[in-house]
Amino acid sequence: MTDYSSQLFHFIIRLNKEDSAFFYFQLEANDGLCFYSTLPYEPHTQYRDIELKGDSLLRHEVIHLIKQCGKKFKIDLLVDELIPDQKNQK
Repeated sequence: MTDYSSQLFHFIIRLNKEDSAFFYFQLEANDGLCFYSTLPYEPHTQYRDIELKGDSLLRHEVIHLIKQCGKKFKIDLLVDELIPDQKNQK
């Protein structure tokens, strides 16, 4: 049986469009760390907002990844919250 939390972390980060490919590469390299998606944006927008969600037990690891990438390029943390895991809501 795998341990999991009853809460999920929810981050929304903003980074320059030109840095997003490297950040996606890092997420792919750390497969299973979290779910992520790019939020809608207007054409020609020079930034990307990325939503990250995952088990709160992995929150520290995701923060570490964001901080390490933040040493190479600017990342703004727009949302940092814990939300209930809906699979535990019955």
